[in-house]
Amino acid sequence: MEPTTPPLSPGVRYAMVVPLTLGAAYAALLLTLASSHTEALFAWTMSPVSATLVGAGYAGSCAMLWLCAVRAKAWTHARVTVLSSSLFMLLMLAAIVLDHRTLHLEGGDLFAVLAAFGWFGVHLVAPLIGTVGLGVQLVGNRRLAARYGRAERPEPLPWWIALPTFSSGAFLTAVGALLFAAPAWPARHWPWAAGRLDVRVLAAFALVFGLAMLGTVAERELHRVRHGMLALVVTGVLGLVGLVRYADQVRWASAGAWGVVAVLMLFLGMGLAGLGLSAILPEALPQSARSRAPGASAGAGNPA
Repeated sequence: MEPTTPPLSPGVRYAMVVPLTLGAAYAALLLTLASSHTEALFAWTMSPVSATLVGAGYAGSCAMLWLCAVRAKAWTHARVTVLSSSLFMLLMLAAIVLDHRTLHLEGGDLFAVLAAFGWFGVHLVAPLIGTVGLGVQLVGNRRLAARYGRAERPEPLPWWIALPTFSSGAFLTAVGALLFAAPAWPARHWPWAAGRLDVRVLAAFALVFGLAMLGTVAERELHRVRHGMLALVVTGVLGLVGLVRYADQVRWASAGAWGVVAVLMLFLGMGLAGLGLSAILPEALPQSARSRAPGASAGAGNPA
């Protein structure tokens, strides 16, 4: 029996990906359109600059999840998206637990209080649903592998793709992890008014995007991670627009401001490069499949 690729389970698609898409769309629209009114409309108060950048991150996530929900049929084409989104939900839960006093849980405008309790509740429930959904997916994968065998992995990406992707991913992962673990000092020296929770949320986006880039190298196939590339482009563009929109609230003499610009440019550049290369390069096949292709010589390598 020929090995087969596991499909994306309906449980993961409809219990995880679709609800997360809707939640990300809500956060993106609210934080982008009402960046200056988080004290009355959102779960916690942020400066307009922080709000628009967090909104950009959610907009990118929404685009990624929507494309995954609509187009991904196989688990391999949704794996990085689903796992990175699940990790982000866990990081958000950790962030709001560690800085729960920042949320509007103890008073404020009615809508803000409801938003705070809703935000907390969603991030408590989502990891549980995600655990069940991923468990069902992995059990199905194992049963399929036991019956048909595991499909062969593609050959590694060319070094000129893998090296910059790995380097960028490692950098973002390290920076995101440091800022998430110790946000107090960075918050005091941030290039605009920001609290510890703001820094942790921005750090969570950097950390997850970095790990997704590392996952791209591990997947060995650019076509599988197009969703994430779109997320990088959307986040980079909207983040830069947000900085221009609220440029008067940013301390441009601070090196941190230009560091944020550099990270957003990195998102945009890596996303555009990945989308372009995935459109140009052929979809990678295992080496054995290449060798069985008509006209292929025995032992021929995989050019992708």
